[in-house]
Amino acid sequence: MSGDPLVLTRRLGWRAGDRRILGPIDLQIRRGECLAVVGPNGAGKTTLLRLVTGLLAPSDGELLWGGQPYARLSRAGLARRIAYVPQVRPARVPLTVEQLVLLGRYPHLRRWRLAPRAEDYAAVERALERVGALDLRKRPLVGLSGGELQTVYIAAALAQGSELLVLDEPTAHLDPRHQREIAALLLRLAGERTVLTATHELNFASLVADRVLGLRDGRALALGGPAEVLREAVLMELFEAPFETVRGGERPVTVLGLEA
Repeated sequence: MSGDPLVLTRRLGWRAGDRRILGPIDLQIRRGECLAVVGPNGAGKTTLLRLVTGLLAPSDGELLWGGQPYARLSRAGLARRIAYVPQVRPARVPLTVEQLVLLGRYPHLRRWRLAPRAEDYAAVERALERVGALDLRKRPLVGLSGGELQTVYIAAALAQGSELLVLDEPTAHLDPRHQREIAALLLRLAGERTVLTATHELNFASLVADRVLGLRDGRALALGGPAEVLREAVLMELFEAPFETVRGGERPVTVLGLEA
């Protein structure tokens, strides 16, 4: 992980009408790191991700990519740099796994040559192999389990070849085994991609993140390593709920407490 920021935000903010949803946020996303964003519902996690991906335009402040303002980058330029896996997706997509992952190559297609090339199919195969889903390539998306489907969408993002991978709640609605598989995948990608993820799963964040950003009411409440942020006092302030640290294993784990 390099200290050189890939993405830099300065006084970044976003409003819905007169209501401030996020900001001001000053943040560096470092090359090669995994940055996890945690916080309660309505804290602004998804808004931050959508601003960083360029899907939302800031109401305030600015975004820089490698020192260059986002405003100077085309939509295609951003798409080649940033891959986004949203939390909410269409319920039924009439494609096979291979066809969906091939869509990740769309930013690399030229206007006068829209048919996929051999290098696009090679990128699809590498992405499916990287996530351990080569055996699913001919399967229709309909009928895949939640964990398989999430893995396939991440493969599509990897096939895009972007430097920044943005994941919104990648373990939502997954059972513990599939949560573990997604965590293991992100750990395998460590250093290969810069990862920005929003999550409600604090244990997941502690496993995969180099740094954790705690958001509350659209503002940064804490930023640091998992051991600094995912501790009782900070989590109680973030979520307004009691937490306690459980010891006795290889490392202490902070969990939701039962008593106020």
